[in-house]
Amino acid sequence: MCALGAPLVGRAQAIPLPRPAADSGKAKAKPDSAQIDSFTFKAAPAQTKKDTIAKDTIAKDTIKAPLARAFVPANLEIAQRSWHWDRDSIFATGALTLGDLLSVVPGVTTLTAGFLLAPQVAALNGDPGATTLYLDGVELDQLQPRNGGIADLAFIPLWTLEDVSVERTAGQLRVHMRTWRVDNTTPQTRVDVLSGSDNMNIFRGWYGRRFDNGLALQFSGQQYSTVSTTNPYGDNLGIMSRIGWARGSWSIDAMTVRQSINRQKGPRGLLFGAATSDGVPAFKGNEGTAYARVAWRDPAADGPWLQLIAATIRAAEDHSTSSTGATVTSAPGDSVDTVRTRSEYTLNGGITRGAFRFSGTTRVRSVEHHAYYSSGARAEYTTPSLALGAFAEKALDLTTRADLTARVTPLSWLNVGAAVSRGSPGDPALGPAYSSARLEAAFKFRDRWISGGIVSRSAQSMLPLIEMDTSLRRFTVPAATGVTVGIRGPVWRGWELDIDGTSWQDGAPYRPQQQLRTRLWFQSWFLGRFPRKNFHLAVELTSDYRTAAYLPAAGNLFGQASRGGNIWGGTVEIRISSAVISWQYRNMAGYQYESVPGYLMPRMLNIYGVRWEFWN
Repeated sequence: MCALGAPLVGRAQAIPLPRPAADSGKAKAKPDSAQIDSFTFKAAPAQTKKDTIAKDTIAKDTIKAPLARAFVPANLEIAQRSWHWDRDSIFATGALTLGDLLSVVPGVTTLTAGFLLAPQVAALNGDPGATTLYLDGVELDQLQPRNGGIADLAFIPLWTLEDVSVERTAGQLRVHMRTWRVDNTTPQTRVDVLSGSDNMNIFRGWYGRRFDNGLALQFSGQQYSTVSTTNPYGDNLGIMSRIGWARGSWSIDAMTVRQSINRQKGPRGLLFGAATSDGVPAFKGNEGTAYARVAWRDPAADGPWLQLIAATIRAAEDHSTSSTGATVTSAPGDSVDTVRTRSEYTLNGGITRGAFRFSGTTRVRSVEHHAYYSSGARAEYTTPSLALGAFAEKALDLTTRADLTARVTPLSWLNVGAAVSRGSPGDPALGPAYSSARLEAAFKFRDRWISGGIVSRSAQSMLPLIEMDTSLRRFTVPAATGVTVGIRGPVWRGWELDIDGTSWQDGAPYRPQQQLRTRLWFQSWFLGRFPRKNFHLAVELTSDYRTAAYLPAAGNLFGQASRGGNIWGGTVEIRISSAVISWQYRNMAGYQYESVPGYLMPRMLNIYGVRWEFWN
């Protein structure tokens, strides 16, 4: 689901559906009500003898010291924008994949070959290799040869995450993901069931609890499947588990997430002619990440902190037959090694002193029995009037990257932001050094932020999308300049409007010349009628417009052009106590369009279901 195929995804602050206090197990109970967290009921004084209840019957505190969480950079965006989603907001957006979630970030073009199981790529200003993923501080290296070094967002287990933060520099898109944790001794259980078009069915389940001695135990899983005649389809089964312990400033935990993938071949060329045989290859295999972590203090707290992580990333391919009996093959060269694993040892540390934050990272990877080192450092200074961020790293491929980002707020109604990035490949085969820049300004008028800016990038050698077209090879994209616009704020009686647009001087591979995303939304707890926050309504209507995107062919940068368009969508979510009923309608006008040339996107997708959480 590309940006066009998933216009329903919102910002983190867009449809926040936090667990109501009355149902969270953390709220104070009335004197004669059930003490939910301790499973103990306090009877009325007239019915209870003085000595029948021991003093320690009701637990004094059911919240335990939290397990460790990874470092997340400061938000340096202008106009009070924040590309951060907590656990409730991730699901409230309607996103089914990480690509859905990232499709709303300005400058990001999501490229996909279909729905749900189809490959998904996020390109920042036209560069699909600019996206880097971190899971609990572990950098997720791309081991599958079929990806060509580009992250496939369709198979990132979004359902395992507690929050997602996007760091958008001038030339890099860093996605910091943190997995779900529990800190309450009351067992937490949740079940999700979704269904919809293309015979889609999704089932999810979570269980987690903390014990009085600080021990944590968590299990969760997801199974989904889809069947389609015009898109890659199949099924996926994922399992996550965690065991840990935390007390005071110390935390120890081990987490593993593993998923099996069975994807059938995706047809190509359906929009303008008969299907061809060079579509997305079929794939059957599994992927997973596991780590053990020791942490001291919280990176968000004032003072020093330290984390040591030993992780293993695994990718395996099964060259046998699929569930339908068809022989499974992938991109050429994929059969050299059917099982690939990589060990990654990470040392993270830093210190916070008021407005200053300093942190550093050293990674040691074991690649084909050789140790490779990479390291990076970050410095941040944030106050209401000035925010600065600097980052530098030497990556695994010996590329040196540096970013500088700043936000100035001279007046409460005025923001000015600037960012520059530079990359210097260590291998001449990867091309010459490249740079990017962004300059933005925003002013507030009657509670509405109006912004505009300029973005530019130098000529750069690009990675090919071989997972969608195995004939592609590295190519160089010329320098380009574009302009950005944005509007966000209230419209009428609780309705809000968000608009983000980018227009480049011309089109280029992986980058449409023009993109415009519009979102009209409303949400309310209706506290006048439901003061206990046991009812919530969220409604939104979206429009996602883009011109054609390109794939190079036989040395011609504009050899293959997709068909763009204006894609409409809508969603409704109703929370009743701890249950959420959702319905979303993607491409409601039934427009025929492509995200990647040759791959027809789904028409009129209906997705509906329920999320139900229990705390007893």
